[in-house]
Amino acid sequence: MDFFQAQDDARRRTKRMGVLFVLAVLSIAAALYAVVVGAKFFFLTKTSEQAPSIDLWQPDLLLWTLLGVVVLVVTCAATKIAQLRSGGGAVARSAGGRPVDLATSDPDERKLLNVVQEMSIASGTPMPEVFILEEEGINAFAAGFQPADAAIAITRGCIRNLTRDELQGVVAHEFSHILNGDMRLNIRLCGVLFGILAIAVLGRIVLRITAQSSMMRGSRRSKEGGGAMLAIFVVSLAIMAIGYIGVLFGRLIQSAISRQREFLADAAAIQFTRNPDSIGGALKKIGAHGTHGQIKNPHAEELAHCFFASAFKANFGGAFATHPPLDQRIRAIEPNWDGKFATAKRPSGSSPVQKPTGKATGQDPKAFMQSIGTLGAATILYAEKVREQIAPQLEKLQQSPEAARAALRALAIISGGAEDPEPQLKLLSEALDPAGIETVRAWIPELRNLDADRRFALLEIALPKAIARDGEQISIIQRGMQKIANADGVINLEELALLRIIRNFAENRMNPSRRSQARSPKELEAPIQLTLSALVHCAQLEGDAAQKAFDAGLQKCGQLLLQRPSLLPEDAIDLDALDQALGLFAQLPGPHKKHILEATIHTVLADNKVDDDERSLIRAIAASMDLPMPPLKV
Repeated sequence: MDFFQAQDDARRRTKRMGVLFVLAVLSIAAALYAVVVGAKFFFLTKTSEQAPSIDLWQPDLLLWTLLGVVVLVVTCAATKIAQLRSGGGAVARSAGGRPVDLATSDPDERKLLNVVQEMSIASGTPMPEVFILEEEGINAFAAGFQPADAAIAITRGCIRNLTRDELQGVVAHEFSHILNGDMRLNIRLCGVLFGILAIAVLGRIVLRITAQSSMMRGSRRSKEGGGAMLAIFVVSLAIMAIGYIGVLFGRLIQSAISRQREFLADAAAIQFTRNPDSIGGALKKIGAHGTHGQIKNPHAEELAHCFFASAFKANFGGAFATHPPLDQRIRAIEPNWDGKFATAKRPSGSSPVQKPTGKATGQDPKAFMQSIGTLGAATILYAEKVREQIAPQLEKLQQSPEAARAALRALAIISGGAEDPEPQLKLLSEALDPAGIETVRAWIPELRNLDADRRFALLEIALPKAIARDGEQISIIQRGMQKIANADGVINLEELALLRIIRNFAENRMNPSRRSQARSPKELEAPIQLTLSALVHCAQLEGDAAQKAFDAGLQKCGQLLLQRPSLLPEDAIDLDALDQALGLFAQLPGPHKKHILEATIHTVLADNKVDDDERSLIRAIAASMDLPMPPLKV
């Protein structure tokens, strides 16, 4: 399954969740209507001397009951989702997570950070925030709306009991949820579950108030008053019981959404690592561990569907379990497994993976498209090598957010290609004091010795450290970097890619739940024409070769355009207009993004090679569309 297919599947699961949500609301409303009619009949019996007659079918009452349930449930669900909009870190903290200090000296936490950094480099996504859950069970989860605000939470039991290979398998499993769009679905599911449980909570509150009021009145209650209080007590008890219809539907929704998805994530982890023992060994250790994957934090229950393994004991014989049984997951990996949850031994020798070749990830468009949003064993090995090579720079990044921001500013200076950085450094005097400018200056020689791929890898890890959710701070960083890029009057493609990646990351940080917006063919024609023309001229193609490359890309955009634009001359390429075009692509729905990226890849590979400028522009285009771009050269 490719990245775009996985995104489509996530959208289909969202629709399935919507259908179950509607059924839950209708069921709750119907049951509540029955309680209201029964209560009305009871009170009429008490206040009327004659036997009352009551119509069981009351459309107006049903409508008002349904409306009240919809307003309550939807309001509660929307409120919960709004609370989680601040990103995956907020979700991890709600489950008792503690952020891991990037400068930690704890060997287990250091091992975890190294694995997450390698996965981030290999997948071409910003490094997620990393949290530790102080739980003995072996478990983990990923949360967030999208990669820019993602967080991975790992239990203490997980990093203590698993080998590095097994930990890599668990982290790869969670990265598959990040890449496949499962995280956004998870947050919406948290809101839906909170909403449909609101009736049960309301019934519990009314029941408590009624009981307290009854105790306060004591023996002073009259017989009639006692009957009324009893009726209210019974009604509130019925409302609470009805609310637990929501509990049943909640478990059903979690089960329907999560179980098959876990099999897919296990398979993806094996595909990423090429080591079945990594994920299989982790699952066996969960089965053998005394607490399995159990989570004690009470706030983690609404996140049950997010965890790597079942976080709570299954009820009803596992009929509504959020995860498949461990034995089924292990047998899907090891068909000949003997059924014993014996502690898995660390595999001897190296994993059966391909060694990095030093060549491009592929020389045909299909191979490039398949690399988007996925990981390969060779890519992970390449990422391990890159992380080791930039380890000194990573140590400096982890000292403070100021160090990471200084690295971003130094990257902006280097990407411009100027030999003398002093003019650009002077432009930073408005935002930085002399000590801050010296920090930027110290970064320059270190980063100048790195090639473009390693600088981009460092960028992906620096971004979350440097850019928080402070709009003013983000604006200061962006203005400073734009000034640096404009200092020589020219913005090259690496500068464009750098600025576009930072801007897109910042926008996603500030508004992680933003929705896509379709555009008409008329609106897309000029941006697509400009982008493909820029790619052709990046490759320095001329004549028939240039036209052939442009036509190859244009053919993939046929569904987005009404008429066929022509190849623009090189002097008509305006990088400011190109930047605006990339900003437009960021708002497009998934299928449109796929066509544009396919067009990009076909244009670039028309001459069967990919140079540094072309890689920079591909990165900028992918980042603008929130598409994870792994290294194009391993």
